[in-house]
Amino acid sequence: MDDQTQNIEGGQEEVAQEQPINKGERLRAYQFKKGQSGNPGGRPKGSVSLKEYARRMLLEMTDEQKLEFMNGLDKDIIWELAEGKAHQTTDTTIEVKPTPLLNALLNNNGNSQDSET
Repeated sequence: MDDQTQNIEGGQEEVAQEQPINKGERLRAYQFKKGQSGNPGGRPKGSVSLKEYARRMLLEMTDEQKLEFMNGLDKDIIWELAEGKAHQTTDTTIEVKPTPLLNALLNNNGNSQDSET
């Protein structure tokens, strides 16, 4: 009889249920080992990033091809390509309303009325 079966009265066998494994224990084998890089081989030699690929593609286009390409883009995207994303500043005002507990603490000014022994 193997480990996964057990005897039950009447001679019937039932498959024993496995104990549930903690998610962290189950995934431990797939986690990075201490001191090991996530990408030990690094980027393959000769490969280029998407940004570099797009830059090269645009440099190789004729003026007509560039105009045709830009006609398919939203005007905001064209602006961002030329000037970058616009800087956004925000003013934030926070209003704190005192609560009875906060009032009691502020009015007490750190003077406790506990008796000292």
